[in-house]
Amino acid sequence: MPVETEDDLLIFLNPDEFGVEASYVSREDGAEPKTVPGMFDDEGSNWNPNRWTGTEFQMQMGAHVESTGPTFQCRTADLHKGGRKGEKLTIKGTEYRIEGKRPDGTGMTLLLLMAND
Repeated sequence: MPVETEDDLLIFLNPDEFGVEASYVSREDGAEPKTVPGMFDDEGSNWNPNRWTGTEFQMQMGAHVESTGPTFQCRTADLHKGGRKGEKLTIKGTEYRIEGKRPDGTGMTLLLLMAND
């Protein structure tokens, strides 16, 4: 069974077809922005419970909500240390921060994003 190389994976991320290019900034000191090809999906809601103005009791109960939100799928090798929480991506003029990651074991990682406002 053949295994895809990093170059083979680029076929799925072609910005001229269904992919986009993002500007990625690592948390490392002095890191320069890097262009990373990937698949961007901005469907769904993007709700951060830390911005919620509920009652003090409700906040103490640790309200936690998960849902679909913006995601960016790219090659794991294009991310410094596989991508880390708090690093930034600029996609289509909007800046996002990485809130989570889901490496799939095939050389691709799905990044869970939050608009950086």
